[in-house]
Amino acid sequence: MKLATLKNGHKDGRLLVVSRDLRRAVAADGIAPSMLDAVERWNETAPGLAALYEALNAGTAANAFDFDPAATAAPLPRAPQWCDGSAFLNHGRLMEKAFNIDPIPDSDKVPLMYQGGSDDLLGPHDDLPLPDEAHGIDFEGEFGVIVDEVPMGCPASAALGRVLLLVQINDVSLRAFGPREMRTGFGFFQA
Repeated sequence: MKLATLKNGHKDGRLLVVSRDLRRAVAADGIAPSMLDAVERWNETAPGLAALYEALNAGTAANAFDFDPAATAAPLPRAPQWCDGSAFLNHGRLMEKAFNIDPIPDSDKVPLMYQGGSDDLLGPHDDLPLPDEAHGIDFEGEFGVIVDEVPMGCPASAALGRVLLLVQINDVSLRAFGPREMRTGFGFFQA
């Protein structure tokens, strides 16, 4: 199932179901007004979204229209939380060298993770407000997961059952701010 968020002047946008070939879409208004609402009520909304997706791909969905990716926002324009984890040990080692910091203890056993700002996520065609190249602008392509509520201490064997959706992410970092923020021990905020 493919979903998108249409810009509509509301902070959370309008939930769309998008065809397999990315050519057609239909609003999911009768199921959930936004992606955030759909995720928060996933057990209730997922069956209807899946049925609408099948109807759209079969050419039987009422009110379908041509899909325009340039009119979309981020899937979750504002998310309850954004956590970024480094799954690759080599990436952490490269960051240590780039920022001239001591190796992080146990980074080969405990994933590196930080909580970033999630109140203003940009859409795939939005301009990035990057005022100064001296800030060390760095772009990374990433994959993300949108999860259901994950209880504290959730075992790995149960974690996959909490994954609802997969997303592609353009992550932008301002590397010039990173070293100072890492030295504080509080994590990234401006970077």
